[in-house]
Amino acid sequence: MKINSHCGYCLLHRGYKIIERSTDDEVKRLTAMESLFKLMNEKFNSEAVPSFLGAERCRILRKVTCCDDPYAELKKESNLKALEILPKMEEYIKNQPKEERFRATLKVACIGNVIEFDVPGHNSDIIEALKGLDEGFYIDDTKKLEKLLVPETKVLYLTDNAGEIAFDKLVVKELKHRGCLTTVAVKGGPGLNDALMDDAIAVSMLNEAFSVITTGTDAIGINLKETSKEFNDVFFSTNIIIAKGMANWETLTEVEAPCKMMYIFRTKCVPVALTVGAPLNVNIAKLVNKGWKL
Repeated sequence: MKINSHCGYCLLHRGYKIIERSTDDEVKRLTAMESLFKLMNEKFNSEAVPSFLGAERCRILRKVTCCDDPYAELKKESNLKALEILPKMEEYIKNQPKEERFRATLKVACIGNVIEFDVPGHNSDIIEALKGLDEGFYIDDTKKLEKLLVPETKVLYLTDNAGEIAFDKLVVKELKHRGCLTTVAVKGGPGLNDALMDDAIAVSMLNEAFSVITTGTDAIGINLKETSKEFNDVFFSTNIIIAKGMANWETLTEVEAPCKMMYIFRTKCVPVALTVGAPLNVNIAKLVNKGWKL
C-alpha cells in the first residue's frame, strides 16, 4: 500500500508523540523534530510505503533521544489489561453456537487490534471497543479460512501489537485444536507498541503455538528486505498466513502473497480503509489467494 496525504499528518503526529514519550530534554526534542522533518522532506513521496517510512522515523528518533522503547510501560499495561479481560472473552466464545465459535474467536482478536496508541482520532480503549462484539465483520472471509484449516496445515501467524497478542492466543489455541502447526511471529526489536518476544512470553503464547519466532528486525509490518533467514524460511514455506493489523496490510500488499493469506484488522485510518474498500472503524477479515497484491 502506498502513502497518501493523510499519512503525512499521521507520521508527523506519531513522531512528535514518540519524541514526547522518549525524553523531557528540550534540546533533544528539538533535534529530534529537525531529524523528523528532514526524513519527511527526503522520503515522503507517492511511492513510499507508510509503515516502512514509520520504521525509519522510529529508528532516527531512537538514536536522537537515546530511548530504545518509549512504549515499554504502555505495552506492559496493555498485556495486563488484556489478560484480565481474557477469561470473559473465552466465556463469550464458549457461549456461541458451535458453528460460530471460530468466527467469534477471530472477531475478539480483531477487536483487540484497537490497542494502538497515538493514531490521530483513534480510541485505543479495549473495554469500549469490546462493547461492539456483536458488530461482526464488514468483510467476512472467516468461513473460507475455516475450510482450509485441516490437520497438519502449516500456519504463520503475524502478530501486531502488545495487549492484543493475548487475544491472538485464542486464535492460536483454536488452530492447535484443529491440528494446525502454527508458528507465531513477533517483532525482533521495538517499534511503536508492536509485540516482542517478551510480550509473547507475558501472555503465555509459547504454551499454545507450535513455535514462536521473531521477524529478525524492528521494522513495522513486514519488510522482507530486512527479515531474518529463519523468518523468511517459514514465510515462504507455510500453507496459510494470518496477518494481524494495519501495518501488515500496508507492507505485505506490496508483494505477491506466497500462499493464501488472511488479513485481519480494524480500519483505524482513512488510507487503509480506502485501499480495502471499507469505512472507518470496522472489522476486516479478508482472504487473498497466492500471488495476490494491491
